[in-house]
Amino acid sequence: MPTGTIRDNQQVKQLQDEIISMQKQLGWTKARLAEVIHCDLFEENDNEAPSVKSFTDSLKKQLKRPTTPSELLRRYIRIISEHPDYRKADRVVANPIRVGVVDISILRGVTAASKQLLRDMEFDTEDV
Repeated sequence: MPTGTIRDNQQVKQLQDEIISMQKQLGWTKARLAEVIHCDLFEENDNEAPSVKSFTDSLKKQLKRPTTPSELLRRYIRIISEHPDYRKADRVVANPIRVGVVDISILRGVTAASKQLLRDMEFDTEDV
């Protein structure tokens, strides 16, 4: 097995898990998740674009395969995190930290601390 393959597979798995977690937090079905990503990736009048149904089937496979490119998964995370539903749900994505280098439990802790800090800042501005 080539060097780095295990780390790459772990990174892909973490990114896939993050996307699935985001989907569940938002209460979206896989079809809704695919629709949101599809709308961001393709123009409405793009004749070359796959149908939403076809894209949904493809996305389901991408979220299971260890060979899915991590850059593609990061792009999906960015699309989800920029969606208005995600912002309304008061979610924070730790973008500056590379997932493959930092343990996921540390990422979760930093995310929780960031959320609390943002909440505290909102309360402080209300007092002024």
